[in-house]
Amino acid sequence: MKKYYKIYRRTPNMAFFLVLGGVLALIGVLGLFWANLLWAAICCIAAGVLVAALPQFVLFERYGISGNVLHYKRGGVPHKVAVQEIGAAVICTYDEYRRGRGFVPVSFGTKEGEAYLPALVLLKSADENELDLCDTRTATCITFRKQRITDTFLDFDFLEELWKSEFSGKVYISEYMAALFKPAFDELFGQSERVVVYDRLPKGIKDLKK
Repeated sequence: MKKYYKIYRRTPNMAFFLVLGGVLALIGVLGLFWANLLWAAICCIAAGVLVAALPQFVLFERYGISGNVLHYKRGGVPHKVAVQEIGAAVICTYDEYRRGRGFVPVSFGTKEGEAYLPALVLLKSADENELDLCDTRTATCITFRKQRITDTFLDFDFLEELWKSEFSGKVYISEYMAALFKPAFDELFGQSERVVVYDRLPKGIKDLKK
């Protein structure tokens, strides 16, 4: 089974938590030797170790398809689901939490300039009337929080693997991503009726305009 990483910026986040945990542990050691604060020092050292170690299990979570079963982790806990139970795959903009800035889209360089990284959110089902709210990964997860299976930055190798499996759900692609990666999507999906491009306009308003 080929495994794929869920988190895009793993190394910078790993370094942040290692440094933060190291600082807490160092404060605990200094408190032990200089102030003789035994219990406070032990608690500080233990907190530093936990801060440094525990986030790594989430940062380096991976997923993949074995047979026709999707294996993934959520909060470090292994889960699995048959691909036949995946009713929708939403491709939108990948965003992540940046300290001091909140959730922001992740950009990357292209020949035409700067563009945003695509995300993939797998759902048990999706209400097409709510897709106008799903411009980013976080917004999609919030909108379909009860239907969410897992989410990640989009790896086209995995997308191809999913499409060629027994997955029979629909693929919803945001208008921005559909235009940005049109050649790749056309080659993979062709003219399949299971692929829908959506935009930020609510479906009810679009129906009124018809």
